[in-house]
Amino acid sequence: MALAPHRLVWMSLWLEAPVEQDAALTREVAVALAPFGRVTVTSRGPYRRTPELLSFDVELVPSSSTTDCLLALGLSPDEDGDWPVWERTGGGVFLHPAVRGAQVGEEEAATPPPFENGDVVTVLDSPTAREEGLVGVEAVVHSSFYLPDEPDPLLRRWRHQVMPEGREMLEPFESAELRPTGRREVVADVPDPVYIAHAGPV
Repeated sequence: MALAPHRLVWMSLWLEAPVEQDAALTREVAVALAPFGRVTVTSRGPYRRTPELLSFDVELVPSSSTTDCLLALGLSPDEDGDWPVWERTGGGVFLHPAVRGAQVGEEEAATPPPFENGDVVTVLDSPTAREEGLVGVEAVVHSSFYLPDEPDPLLRRWRHQVMPEGREMLEPFESAELRPTGRREVVADVPDPVYIAHAGPV
């Protein structure tokens, strides 16, 4: 099967190390992942819940499928096909000896999600929008996903969890049921990447 044009593996990593090693560990994690594709490692500094751990975000565009990449990294999906949190409880090592925990996820589809978190959209007329009284209401995109019963990446359709104006619950809509307004709102504090490693064209 041909590789899907849009492939992304993301990771949240927690490393046990003093803050003085932050920059060096950022580079070392990027170097460890560079053979698998194009990688960006972003340092978030001490983890707010456990300050002795440093927190890092990773975005990896793999040169293989996302599943093959995660398997090559030594991870295994659970019976539902999800990638469980990795914790260093049995003496193993993931990417770097300082890693104490890792949460991973993947995206693989024909195209990237048409909306990003924070995009302000207008809910268009659809049976769901009419039922919920949301036709014409503006909403903020909080996440993008596709259904697990769409195994072929090239056939997957993006859906989005949005927060409609005046509501306190997220509502799911397909991309075609939303129209961009061109405006954005901040839904998360995302720092600029501090180190990017390239393993060649992907």
